[in-house]
Amino acid sequence: MTESHIQTDFNSPLLFRTTTEDLYESTLKTGELWLRSNKYYQNIEDAARVDKGEGVNSSKVEFPLSLKTDNDVTINISGDGRVGQAIVPHYIISLHGTSISNSQRGDFGGFTYGVRSIAKLSAQILYEASKVIDVAGYRFGQVAYQNTALMQTQNRNGATLELSDVPPHYLSALNTDVLRKEPIMPFIEQDEWRIVIFTNGFIDNDFNKPLKIMVDTEHFYPYIRLTS
Repeated sequence: MTESHIQTDFNSPLLFRTTTEDLYESTLKTGELWLRSNKYYQNIEDAARVDKGEGVNSSKVEFPLSLKTDNDVTINISGDGRVGQAIVPHYIISLHGTSISNSQRGDFGGFTYGVRSIAKLSAQILYEASKVIDVAGYRFGQVAYQNTALMQTQNRNGATLELSDVPPHYLSALNTDVLRKEPIMPFIEQDEWRIVIFTNGFIDNDFNKPLKIMVDTEHFYPYIRLTS
């Protein structure tokens, strides 16, 4: 195993991306990046690993909820399921910090390159992605593995559950955040960071298609390369 030295910009978090050897070489040489949709992770990768909450902010309801509507109807909710709401379509690229374990890094491919500045990289990803698809915004930061709270509301927009129509009474997830995920093992140990591009739909209406872009190779530097 060969290691380079840290080349991160001052005042930027020490962040890395671990991939297979082919993707490691491709990104360092050409700047090619593939972003995957939230639906892709939910239906293909994470669903297979029992993490079906990708792109959804939710809360468990094992603690019983007894809700009384304005028309005197009482609704009781409890069980081992989850209540929440999906976030608008988006594409993701995942990074990690220094707290990731060697075994987890090995599961991702074992070849790790560094990112000089997540802020600068995010800005160029936004610009390049906007050439490919209709972009509505972007976000970057550390992923928080936690449940969200629920709230009662009279606002239908984004409501999770309608308790009554007249008068309006809904149950909704509070403060939905694309950088929040369900606290499920082993994901909570990954020290994950993300760059997220919000889009108006998916490429060719196909969530399986990656968002392929090219960015400046100066955003990256080699760090850990496995050797025989």
